[in-house]
Amino acid sequence: MVYQTGGNRVVVHPALLVIACDPRGLESVMDYRPQERALLDSLRNFTFYTTCLRVYPRKSQDRVVILAPDIVESQTGLVQGYRNETAKRWGLTVANGAATNVVTTYQMVGVNGASDPGTLTAQRNAFLDSPPSWWPFQPGRYEIVQVEENQNGGIHPAVNPLLTPYFNQFLFGALEAGAPWRWLDLQGANDTVYVHASTCFESVLHCWSYLNILLDAKPALLSAAKDSAIVVIGAGVSGLLFAQRFIDSGYTNITMLEKTNRFAGKTHSLQVPDQGGTSIAELGTCYLSPAYDDMVQAISEFTVGNTRVPVAHGSERGIVVGTPPNETVMAFSDYGLMVACQYLGFGWPCSKAEQDLAYLELVAAAAIYVGLRLEIFGTIDGVMPISRPVGDPYGVFSNTFAQFLDDNKMGALKGYLIYAYQVQGYGDLDKIPAYYGLVWITPDIAWPFGKSSGVTAWQKGWEDVWDQMVKKRNMNIKLNTNVVSIRR
Repeated sequence: MVYQTGGNRVVVHPALLVIACDPRGLESVMDYRPQERALLDSLRNFTFYTTCLRVYPRKSQDRVVILAPDIVESQTGLVQGYRNETAKRWGLTVANGAATNVVTTYQMVGVNGASDPGTLTAQRNAFLDSPPSWWPFQPGRYEIVQVEENQNGGIHPAVNPLLTPYFNQFLFGALEAGAPWRWLDLQGANDTVYVHASTCFESVLHCWSYLNILLDAKPALLSAAKDSAIVVIGAGVSGLLFAQRFIDSGYTNITMLEKTNRFAGKTHSLQVPDQGGTSIAELGTCYLSPAYDDMVQAISEFTVGNTRVPVAHGSERGIVVGTPPNETVMAFSDYGLMVACQYLGFGWPCSKAEQDLAYLELVAAAAIYVGLRLEIFGTIDGVMPISRPVGDPYGVFSNTFAQFLDDNKMGALKGYLIYAYQVQGYGDLDKIPAYYGLVWITPDIAWPFGKSSGVTAWQKGWEDVWDQMVKKRNMNIKLNTNVVSIRR
């Protein structure tokens, strides 16, 4: 392969080539085989647009995070919700008493939508100038938070606003044809492996989990001489996790090539002066759930001084219901219970006895979900079954996630899962294949009870994790590098 860096043209013959960027971005320079190209042609992705703003409160707030499910469903780039970074860091009491708050807004475009940044900016500005009732800040009064040039020591400044392709996915037909497992079968062929999120799912957890599956399924990848040349294309989350694992296994000749001026990929932890201190606005990689616990333990060396803090509890998470101009914001727990009551044919609000019946229905539905997921995946938390399930069990590949829930007597859960799934930016329950819903909604997320959401964030942001990893492993990352050609 040939790459260009710092004005120099470099030719290298790696023993192992690791594609840790979106492989579709290399189509013009890489000699893809027909099997690989067929998989690439089957991929689609969302587009996410996040903006960190300084805004001015106009009324008392009781929510840290607000999501509008109906806007998510449209997938047209309208502002679908926000996270109050001031309230996340300092609490709602401080946020309500402050002259300004720092918030991050979210916009998403579906697989067939137009993701022109000018259009998304115009949609955001129109929202801010004439916001709906659920926006608790002054109309037309806001500033885009400017990125400090020396943020993170100038190593990898965050980008604000952030426009990024998001959640590469296979659609129904490709899933039925076994696309994720066809990727796994191809791993290692032609001395090439693929570890980008397109092989599994978008989250950090799934990139880490997929690497575990890959090395278990293909142990020969770790059998080469320790001084073998390894080239990793892409210094985002997947590339960093791969390099760290191989360095820890004794490999000494790993080069990472990154086309941008920063490592960390979709992780953009914006450090914002706020209330006499600093709030972290995660524009890309953001939350953790209890399912992350094993991964966090495994990378604990790189989280020194960076603790997990709650994002929002109970009523601090809001769901927008109703139609303009009569929207209201419900507490997440109330919304989940309302949907369960409606599933049973009750009105809302309903009696205490009817709420108790709805709660019992939720318990039963959660138990069904946990059992079915274990049956289909063969494990409680795995990123994917190690081999493709036989046939189409329970409509996992042919039905939407919402239809899967309805068909298997779990419709009462949809109110809770709308938040747990959609707030991450993974699409709409009525459109996404059931397979991807099952991947993300692990049993700990499906169990919708208790006062705590279990959702946390890093106090210093995800970028601090990757900074520590790069420094402690002395990773060889070449920034502003262009791959010229790849012939395997």
